[in-house]
Formats: sequence, C-alpha cells, structure tokens
Amino acid sequence: MRRLTESGFGRKLRLEADYDPSLPEVDGDRDQLVQVFLNLVKNAAEAVPADGGQIRLSTQYTHGLSVRLANSTERVELPITVQIQDNGPGIAAEIAGHLFEPFVSTKRSGSGLGLSLVAKIVGDHGGIIECESQPRRTTFRILMPVYTADDAEPGGAG
Repeated sequence: MRRLTESGFGRKLRLEADYDPSLPEVDGDRDQLVQVFLNLVKNAAEAVPADGGQIRLSTQYTHGLSVRLANSTERVELPITVQIQDNGPGIAAEIAGHLFEPFVSTKRSGSGLGLSLVAKIVGDHGGIIECESQPRRTTFRILMPVYTADDAEPGGAG
C-alpha cells in the first residue's frame, strides 16, 4: 500500500513509516484490508498541505489490549494497531462524531461513503476504527484481532 501511494497520488508527500516487525497475522480479506488502508491514506493525502504534506504510517502490537464493544459488556482482544496520521487542518468538531456514518463528507465532490465503508470492512473483520483530530494532527487508528486457527474463514472474526 505504501508503494502504491508513493508511486501514485502521494508522490509529493513525505511518507514516514514505523512498522512493528513482530506483528502476528490478521485474519481477513487482503483486498478489502488494502482498500481500507488505501482509502485512509488517500483521504490523508487530500487533507494535507500541497507543500509540506506529511503522512505517518505505523503499526504496533499491544499485549493484553482489550476493548469493550459499543452497546455491549463484552470485551475483545484487539492487540494489533495500525495508525495513519497526517498534518492536515483537522476535522471540524461538528462532523467528528459522525465521520463513519454514510453520506457524511467534508469534500465538495465526496459521496460520504468512503469512511462508512472503511468502518464496515474493519467491523466485519472483528476490529474497530477510531479517529482523533486537532489542527495539524489527525490520526485514524484501527485495532484488529490476531488470527487464530479457530477462525473459520477470512473476515470471519467479526
């Protein structure tokens, strides 16, 4: 995904990467997950300044990280984290809480379906997506479960 970005829409950006080399496998549909990360990086690329745009990609494994799912008392382990951070202007407070809903967009020509599709794919894979934003630092964080042999099929964890 990084190579696609650097050879295409992200040619003029400064792309930094900090990957954890010890990440275990994630159960999922490779093409769908590439679509998720490509969509997030493309959004970041469109948000950053034309001159001095910067995107930081990082991964990490956090042993013992579990979260409570929305509207549930169940806790699930989601130790794999993928982050996409940019130095754009940030996301307006009035839409920040609705980013992953269909038809919400800050782009004039946007359909508002990109982030809702990203959230659905991440959820279908048993993960969650979060966003923190302030001027010059917006971070999308995806938390994913680890692949286990018990997983019946790709994407079956969700």
